This record gives sequence, structure tokens and C-alpha cells, in this order.
Amino acid sequence: MSSTITASSLTRAVAPALFGGSAERDALRAELQSAFGAADVALVDSGTSALALALLASTPAGGVVALPAYACVDIGAAAIFAKLRARLYDIDPVTLSPDLASVSRVLEAGVDSIVVAHLYGYPANVPGVAALAASHGVRVIEDAAQGAWGKLLETRLGAFGPLTVLSFGRGKGMTGGGGGALLGIGAAQRDAIAESASKLRAAKSGVRILALAKAQWILGRPALYAIPSAIPALHLGETIYHPAHEPRAISGVSALLVRDALARAEIDLAVRRAHAEEMERVVARTSGLEAIRAIPGSKPGYLRLPVRISDGRRERPELGVVHGYPNTLAELAELKASLLGDEKLPGARELQRTLVTLPTHAHLDERDLRALAAWISGS
Repeated sequence: MSSTITASSLTRAVAPALFGGSAERDALRAELQSAFGAADVALVDSGTSALALALLASTPAGGVVALPAYACVDIGAAAIFAKLRARLYDIDPVTLSPDLASVSRVLEAGVDSIVVAHLYGYPANVPGVAALAASHGVRVIEDAAQGAWGKLLETRLGAFGPLTVLSFGRGKGMTGGGGGALLGIGAAQRDAIAESASKLRAAKSGVRILALAKAQWILGRPALYAIPSAIPALHLGETIYHPAHEPRAISGVSALLVRDALARAEIDLAVRRAHAEEMERVVARTSGLEAIRAIPGSKPGYLRLPVRISDGRRERPELGVVHGYPNTLAELAELKASLLGDEKLPGARELQRTLVTLPTHAHLDERDLRALAAWISGS
């Protein structure tokens, strides 16, 4: 978990939980516009809702969207909600960035839009995909739910667009106990954002969101990792499909928590980077492990530290060491009826077999870092 929630922000969130928090939503919208250079922002109840709105705004009814084969199942849920067909493109297992040869083949086969997702704070080659997509008249959606303040070519992840998805759920760089945003990058996207915002249902009660955020804050400590990992009913490490629902507005509680996280974003990034670089040094001198390499011109946000394993070692949930996505989107039963084509996906399948991720967040102390280093080195 990468929690940026603090005790003080939870205390201040009581007021919007009781009284709605419209001022917090207005302030967050303006702050996100400034941070990402967005023309407009629609604040919603989840990243899945934001992606569903982006797909509806960019893809004709019954159209085809290209999706990364190795990604969160919520990407598939959004495509299903939008009633779209899908083609999957492969991911480079060395960098977690799109395999451009695979992207080119999928575009040639015919799609109306393409989703490019940053994974674990590692930049995906959005400009490279956009150049290929432009020659086919295909619109790009940047999924920066896991962007975590990383940069590519000195541009913040999430600022490429033209439509960008953010998530403020558990484990994201800017955690709000829930919530998400759809950003329009460039004046041409204002109408799409305004139309998306007009479709939103009212926000849910903030009291439940506040309770959930407090639980996430408590369980975000490494000393407590063993508690959720020991509860089978939580299905940690499994692919659990949750259908997308009609998008709602963000709660005032989430808006306040995200504003606080946004104010600390650079500080949190510096901590994650320091922790990740410390662990990367151990990985570099350990056989059987290979750290993911960031693409040229990029600075990862290090939401987590992704590592490929080849020595058969086991994950350690009590340390926060867990497998990446255990299945590709090709195995998502709910999506199979909508899938087109037979693109081979060797990179995604390698990541499915070999990728584990390690925590990097600010709750880690020296004892936690020593335990992680011991797991990495096999000692």
C-alpha cells in the first residue's frame, strides 16, 4: 500500500463528511488543473469511473479500444461498462512500457481509441504510442492512475492526455480513500469534460469514505501487513473483478484528502525514490532478480518497486512483497466475449509469471528496509 493519508487530514475530513464539502471539490479541481496543465477536470468517485467516461467520450458506441494486456482488471471493467470491443497489445517486460511493434499491429487491425497505462509509477511511452495512433486517426487515453508524480521528457505523467485518468484509491500516490478524475489536456477537450461532468450522479455519503480512509491509514503500516494477508476473505494477491457502475461525483472527504496528498506530493516522491534506490542497489548485486528499467528520458514515481524474479523465491505479503497482476487481461473471463484478434502477448505473460513489487512508501522505517533488503539478497 502506498498511503499518503495523515492523521491530521483525517481529522479535518470530518466536516466535509458531515456537510458535503463542495468547497473542497472546487479547490481540488483548480489545483489539479494547475498541477497537470488541464483545461478542465471532472471529479468522480473512482479511477474506473474516470476511464469509463473517457472511453465514452472518445470511442463510438460499439467501437473498439486497444488496451494493455498487462494491467489492472479495472481497465477491462471500464471497457465492458462502455460496451466496447477490445484488442490487447503487449507490454515490454524490461520497461513496463508498451511494445510499440505490438501497438502498431493492433492499430493496423483497427481500433477507435487506445489506453496507455503507467504501471507502478514507471512511465509508459505515451508520445511513442501517440505518434503511431495519429497516423491511424486513433485517440489516446492516458491512464495515469499509477503515475505517482513520475515524469517523461520533463512532463509530468498525466499531462500528456489528451484525456487523462487519475485514481485516488488505495495504493495510489495521491490517496483519498477513493475517488478519481478525468482531465482534459488542451482547450479542445473542454466540451468532452463538461459533458462527462454533466452525467455524474450525486456523491455518496462521506461518512463511509472517511471510515474506509481511516482503515487504509491504519493498515498502511508495515507492522500490520500480516493482518490483511492472513485473512483469506480479502483475496489479497488475486484478480478480483468488480463491475463498473454509473459514475458518481467525488465525495468531499476524498477531495480534502487528495488536496492534502497533492500538497505533499513532491515530499512523498522524494521518500519513495530514496527507498527504491536503496533497494535497487541490493537488487543490482543479487542474482535471480532484475529491476525494471525506466525508458530513456523518464523519472519514475516509484509507486512501488517492480522486480522480475527468476530464482523461484516466494512473495512475502507480511513484508509488502507481492506478485504483480496474477493474470493478463486476456484471462479476464468477463472481457473474453469482447476480445478481438489473436495478438501474441509474450511480454505480458512473462510479467504475469515473474513480476513482484516491493513497497516504497513513507511508513517504511529502517527495520522495514533491512527486512526488505534481506529478502532481496536471499539472506
